[in-house]
Amino acid sequence: MKELILRIYDHAIDVIVIGLVLVMIVVMGFALFDVLLDVWRLIPDLKTNTVSADDFRDLIVNVLSAFVLIELFNTFTGYAKTHHVHLTQLLDVTVVFALRELLVKIYANSLSSGQLIALCVTVILLVIARSLTGRLRPQGSG
Repeated sequence: MKELILRIYDHAIDVIVIGLVLVMIVVMGFALFDVLLDVWRLIPDLKTNTVSADDFRDLIVNVLSAFVLIELFNTFTGYAKTHHVHLTQLLDVTVVFALRELLVKIYANSLSSGQLIALCVTVILLVIARSLTGRLRPQGSG
């Protein structure tokens, strides 16, 4: 009985993860469409060299957000393949997200020097942690 319940549980998790992967594909399609739409809107301004800072910032934010989604979805697809979420994958997502926030805030000039230092220290610590997880793998993991 226990084996049957665990098999049903495993199949249910597989169905949910596959459903989430399909949703992620759609979301990535919308993210790509959003970036392409931003570029399309900027083309006339690029020809006349009159791109507004706000429009360009929106394009940069959308591109950086797409990279965050790629890393996040990579974690989900890694789980779908191995049924494990590795710390390195979670740190990759966190580093990319923190860098996105840092770049967006720097570009918008909306950071105080204290916030800038705190965010930079956070990114540095995350990168160090990511580097250590790549070197210090538990025994038996490959």
